Amino acid sequence: MRSEVELIRLLQQRFPAGGGVRVGIGDDAAVLAGDGRRDWVVTTDLLVEGVHFLRAAQSARALGWKALARSLSDIAAMGARPRYALVALAAPASTPTEWVKNFFAGMGRLARRHRVKVAGGDLAAAPQVVADVQVLGEVKKGKALLRRGARPGDIIFASGTPGLSGLGLACLRARVASVRPLLKRAVRAHVFPQPRLGLAAALARRGGVTAMIDLSDGLSTDLNHLCEASGVGARVYAEMIPAVKVPPSLERRLRTSGLKLALEAGEDYELLFTVTPKAALRLPRQLAGIKLTPIGEITRGRRITIVGSFGRPLPLPPRGWDHFRR
Repeated sequence: MRSEVELIRLLQQRFPAGGGVRVGIGDDAAVLAGDGRRDWVVTTDLLVEGVHFLRAAQSARALGWKALARSLSDIAAMGARPRYALVALAAPASTPTEWVKNFFAGMGRLARRHRVKVAGGDLAAAPQVVADVQVLGEVKKGKALLRRGARPGDIIFASGTPGLSGLGLACLRARVASVRPLLKRAVRAHVFPQPRLGLAAALARRGGVTAMIDLSDGLSTDLNHLCEASGVGARVYAEMIPAVKVPPSLERRLRTSGLKLALEAGEDYELLFTVTPKAALRLPRQLAGIKLTPIGEITRGRRITIVGSFGRPLPLPPRGWDHFRR
């Protein structure tokens, strides 16, 4: 296996859609046929100790919150409304009961905010903490927003500040004191991510959205996912990407930049979406309290490029998170 994408392609061939599965493997969530008026949207997401987090660096409440937030973000990317959750948690037998209580307290807080009912799950002992959260949502029949609808000429938008969560993680790893307001905001964005459910619902109501994905793996990788699913290319402009503005002294210390964090860091759980040119003209630059920024356009062919101060388009390969990249 050379990449996660390669494995997903193999699974798509083995488990094709059909038989009530309207959208199967390869999007942010599956879409299942409902009762004639609605479709069910189903997703699952893993949170693995040592891969997605270090237990000593984050509280149990924060981990419970994030475990649910990851799946809610998938539901948001489909333009759906979350309804129910199933939670499987494995942890070492020596884990204090208080830690487990706090984990579910954090999850419960986010669930109440979005009116999600935790309906069951499973518990097990394991060498490290592993949480798997499944969420069931609903959307009007045939109205789920998919990755595969982008067309040449569509305008690409990003919500929020891509790279903010990545800056927070970099500060935690480097033990940078989060005394500045920016760094406090960055650490909080990483520890307590906010799934953009309200924004997704507002976009769905307005119409004109042709494709959407959540920014969980970094803008460069998620844009590649969207373009591959849609069979198109893209051109984005570096100066238009609303990347987090990292002070030069901190850039040197962390050996990164705001643009690099936006393109590669991931775990922002913002939305990356395309809209028709006509809809783009009517789209406000803030919706549901979230900033929206046009960053480029969809093109013919399969090339994905970025234009910066160098003046000519350069290839934009997927350099974000991939579990299986060698």
